Amino acid sequence: MKTRLLRRAWLLVPFAALAACSDVTGGSGGEAVAGLSIESSGSPLVTVNGASVSGTVTVQQGQQRPMDIVFRSAGGTVVVPSALQTVRVTIVNTGVAGWSGGEAGTLRGNQRGSTTLRVDLLSGGTALYTSPSIPVQVN
Repeated sequence: MKTRLLRRAWLLVPFAALAACSDVTGGSGGEAVAGLSIESSGSPLVTVNGASVSGTVTVQQGQQRPMDIVFRSAGGTVVVPSALQTVRVTIVNTGVAGWSGGEAGTLRGNQRGSTTLRVDLLSGGTALYTSPSIPVQVN
């Protein structure tokens, strides 16, 4: 009888593991990502709410600037990506600027000018969230 109960208990393990996982678009809080902020030293440089972008990411030519990408729900709550999710930053004109890293990364100013970047939150290579184009200025 005890062996039979243990076998049945093992059938519940996959469901318990799924219950412990966060929403694939949400991270630990289970809320969907609806926007983000790009911050430097804790101060927001850019805020994205839905399709609305406020601010510009700036860096000096020949310099590097550490930045953090903070995902947010529609209500503004911070959404932490799960360990299975990755962040990809794509810069349109890499001659002007470059990005290394993911959620915590570094913006490099390659040459003076402007370009845009896009942030994707990925799960297994599938985009769960894609930001609108975010302006980048290299001075």
